[in-house]
Amino acid sequence: LHVEPHCAPPARSPRTMSSAVMMASATSAAAAVRAPTARASRSTPTASASRHAPILPPRGACNASSAATASSIGAATASAISIAARPATSSGLRHRRQRFSDAAAPSPSSMVPSAAAAASDGAVATEDSGENAAIINTIKAIFGAGGFALPWAFAQGGTVLVSVCLAASCVLALEALKMLVKAQETLVIGKLATQMQVGTYAGLTKQAIGPIGDVLCKVLNVVTCFGISVGYLIFISDTALSMLPKAMAVGMTTNNMIVYVTPFMLMLSWLRSFKGVNLISLLGTVSVTLGMIWVMIVALSNPLQIAAIPIANPSAFSGFFGTVAFLFFIHFTLFPIQEAMPNPKRFVPAVSKAFYLAMFVGGFFGIVGAWGFGPGVKSVVITMLDGGAGLAVKMLLCINLLFTFPIMARSCLVILEDAAKGKADEISTPLSLLIRSAFVVGAATLASVVPNFGVVLGLVGGVCCCAMTLVLPPVILLKSLQKARLPIKTAEFGKIGFVLAVGTVCMVLSVVL
Repeated sequence: LHVEPHCAPPARSPRTMSSAVMMASATSAAAAVRAPTARASRSTPTASASRHAPILPPRGACNASSAATASSIGAATASAISIAARPATSSGLRHRRQRFSDAAAPSPSSMVPSAAAAASDGAVATEDSGENAAIINTIKAIFGAGGFALPWAFAQGGTVLVSVCLAASCVLALEALKMLVKAQETLVIGKLATQMQVGTYAGLTKQAIGPIGDVLCKVLNVVTCFGISVGYLIFISDTALSMLPKAMAVGMTTNNMIVYVTPFMLMLSWLRSFKGVNLISLLGTVSVTLGMIWVMIVALSNPLQIAAIPIANPSAFSGFFGTVAFLFFIHFTLFPIQEAMPNPKRFVPAVSKAFYLAMFVGGFFGIVGAWGFGPGVKSVVITMLDGGAGLAVKMLLCINLLFTFPIMARSCLVILEDAAKGKADEISTPLSLLIRSAFVVGAATLASVVPNFGVVLGLVGGVCCCAMTLVLPPVILLKSLQKARLPIKTAEFGKIGFVLAVGTVCMVLSVVL
């Protein structure tokens, strides 16, 4: 008979005791220890466990409409999916229990403290909260290929006006993020939804606003992904055109390059497997970083045209605001980062640090690029780089955008396929290919009509991203507080109304001006 180490060992017997007596003694000791345990396990209610289970989703779960939309045009989607794939940790589940604890009565076994539990709690106090990783991944989500339109935005709107809009967008985006987090807590603590149900942007919108919120979120998702796809085509075509030798570039236009790029994107849209996402994310991060550094080096080597750049040009608001919005209006990509953190309470502080750092870096990059390249800076500033280093950076960026396109567009394509299949369990392959092909062809057609990367960013960022970042979060928080029947303080109600009003005005100005 083998006695487990944690069980009480049998009493020492004299050497003259027979082996049969020793075995009987060990058997009775083990039975004495196991009996209370068995009784306790039989008396433990299962209702408490079943109530807690929905609140603790698998750490790697990620809704398609939030993780795949991902991206400030570039590395954001890949980084979000790679984050969501991280394995669960026991400490993360422990923090989630502490944050969204249920009111169910504890089981008898949970009321008995143990040395192991004490040691585990001590480990929680010293382990990494995941804040550093969250900061890095948020910065990756902010600086995609859309950041290369910042010099153009500063040249259009003026150094002071665009800087003020950049700072205001950062602050308002953080306030909106705090509203989303509070709405999550309100619904979960009030037992109106589980943490899994509000763990994505689309899920939170549905639980707070209802079915109409779910439909609205899906429509904005599709429009945003479609606009980003148009931006991808223009960016890749412009960059590829600038890479051609002068002899070959004669007579070539952006529209010609769009025709050549579209078949590649068409085939990539048919992919359903996304192996190698981490490698693509790394490639995107390296290419964007090298590109921004090289742009600033080249810009500073040119004679600075400070006087040629306006201080403020409000009439260009519709052009530059969307580019600025693309940096910080990325809340639908941040939910997987929150889910991957061992201590979700550090989510807002981590994102705040990343946003403020990105604000200073983005402002410096935009002003330097505008002064260095002057009023004639292109909306894709990377196309103005020459030499071997510039060619290498351009090639990396084009490859990165091509292979992140199917990841970025996945959520939109899934929404369209779900709508097309109706009540059927699965969509047929021919219908799926038709939908995906029509999506790419439609994006290519629009890209040939509006062949300006900055204009596309202005419309998508100023309307769709603004709606999902500044308009919906105040409404989501207000509806959540009303559903939980909690009082709304005057200051909080004023903040909700202010953010909602600013978001609405920005959307209107992005279209009118």
